[in-house]
Amino acid sequence: MTPDYQTAAIKAAETLIKYGITSAPVSPLPILKKIPGVLVISYETMSNDMAMDRQCVIDLFGRKNHDSFTSVEVIDGKPHYLVTYNQRLSQVLVQRSLARDLGHIILCHDGSRPDDVRNEEAKCFAHHLLCPRALIHAVQALGFRFTTEILGNLTGCYDYCLFCMRKLPAVDVPAELNRQIREQFMPYISDFLNFQRHAAHNDVSSIADFGSYMDGYAE
Repeated sequence: MTPDYQTAAIKAAETLIKYGITSAPVSPLPILKKIPGVLVISYETMSNDMAMDRQCVIDLFGRKNHDSFTSVEVIDGKPHYLVTYNQRLSQVLVQRSLARDLGHIILCHDGSRPDDVRNEEAKCFAHHLLCPRALIHAVQALGFRFTTEILGNLTGCYDYCLFCMRKLPAVDVPAELNRQIREQFMPYISDFLNFQRHAAHNDVSSIADFGSYMDGYAE
């Protein structure tokens, strides 16, 4: 079974629009808390509530993924999710892991399909949520020299996200979705560019240009 990368990317774009995300870095936690049928709780809180050693909670609920873990139970034909996460990790790691878990939920993963397929789709969703292509296009269209450092400053996604996205196949996101995202982010983009022009326009360090990063991404 082949992962549906295109649907994952489209669902990420729709999520940004539905929840009115207007700036980066994108935080999945507030989105998760707004979704019916989803309980999200940190390992720390669960440890306190259960009067259990925190590491035991992580070993019990986190299993192999000690950053976060999503479990699902289908009740009356509807999936109910429990998302547990490690709040002691860095902000970048928490956002990345929760974005992946959000992907499982938005894509309605209920355990009926192979783990590797579901995980690939959730990773694709996470990368497109945290590093919106429409946001990158908007900055590039203004003639700004784009580097991995600029990507990090703009979205909070650095080399890891760039590396992962280069491994994913090309997707085709409807132009209308990209247009709506650009409109939502435009004040943020404007503020970001003003900052870059005044504070970092002379930075020509050995940061590699994006090159073919956007190749294959259609609107």
